[in-house]
Amino acid sequence: MTQIEMVRRLGAIAVFVTCGFIVTACRLMTVNVATPEPIKLDVTMRLDVYQFRADENAAPSEAQLSYEEAVVRQRNRMAEVQTLRNNRLVGEDHRALLHLREKPAGDWGRHAEEATNKENEDRMILMRHEAKESNKQLHEIEAMHWKANIEKAFKGEWIEVPGDKPSTFKWIQAEGPKPKSPEEKKPEEKKPEEKKP
Repeated sequence: MTQIEMVRRLGAIAVFVTCGFIVTACRLMTVNVATPEPIKLDVTMRLDVYQFRADENAAPSEAQLSYEEAVVRQRNRMAEVQTLRNNRLVGEDHRALLHLREKPAGDWGRHAEEATNKENEDRMILMRHEAKESNKQLHEIEAMHWKANIEKAFKGEWIEVPGDKPSTFKWIQAEGPKPKSPEEKKPEEKKPEEKKP
């Protein structure tokens, strides 16, 4: 076989192989675009609303926002906490925190425990803030709030008071808010002076 015939045969084989690849490549491929389940989108959004005064250029600090949020949450929870006190489920302890004295069964008990924990978290935020602002120790602020809470407690509410031995405490039911002294009730009124002729 001559070289020319060999080149022709190789050329024919190459053309045959190339045509085979072209025919195979031209066949359409099947692509499955269906999903077994519908596509779900989970979108979580957070919206923070801040109130600024016109003369403030700087944004409030994270601690300040936490303090202000705690004040609002505590104000919104006042009726709920008072209901727990009225039902004698919680008491004011010597650290100026709520103490869950009795946990009812079921959902009401879980709710009482959750409300007590949230109230205590906010009270701690407020007392820490006050301690920092007044440059006092936290235990001093706790003692001050504890005393105020005891004095404001309604009759029958549970309060923790100093015990019979030093550094001990005991639970009693409050006798009611302490009445204000006459000096605290209203400021001294000035009588108009009589004009002398």
